[in-house]
Amino acid sequence: MRNRVFALTLALLFALAQSAAALAATPRAAADWSVVRALSPGEKVAVSTKDGDRLKGRFGSASETDINFTHDGRAVTLRRDHIRRVEVGHKNRWKGALLGAGIGGGAGTGGGAGLIGASDHFEPSIVPTGMVVGAGIGAGIGAAVGLGTDYDAVYESL
Repeated sequence: MRNRVFALTLALLFALAQSAAALAATPRAAADWSVVRALSPGEKVAVSTKDGDRLKGRFGSASETDINFTHDGRAVTLRRDHIRRVEVGHKNRWKGALLGAGIGGGAGTGGGAGLIGASDHFEPSIVPTGMVVGAGIGAGIGAAVGLGTDYDAVYESL
């Protein structure tokens, strides 16, 4: 039994180690303004100016010369020649999955221990089984909900 758990843990560790290297190689955003113009109204955006400011808000529209979005409830218009970078936000599903797996694993472990305490016989495999099942369910729910916002660059001036 220990050999299986050890092998499964190593396989999971190696799989996660490979995915970190693949995620680290993020390509640089192109200086293509048409990508900004194609954004959908209401998307989360973060606009960095050449002055060093970073404004976050909801995208409104973009023309050939400027971008319109809302920041803290007020409309903001910035000229294209003052913008250094435009980023689009999305939910961070990895963080949600990790947090959900931790919470679900803890709940599953507690549930397995509660089953052992409530029964007349001792079955030691209930606790790890509860932990694995709880972690899987928690990771699925956490990935669906997401945690926080990550931003990916869609435009960067030259």
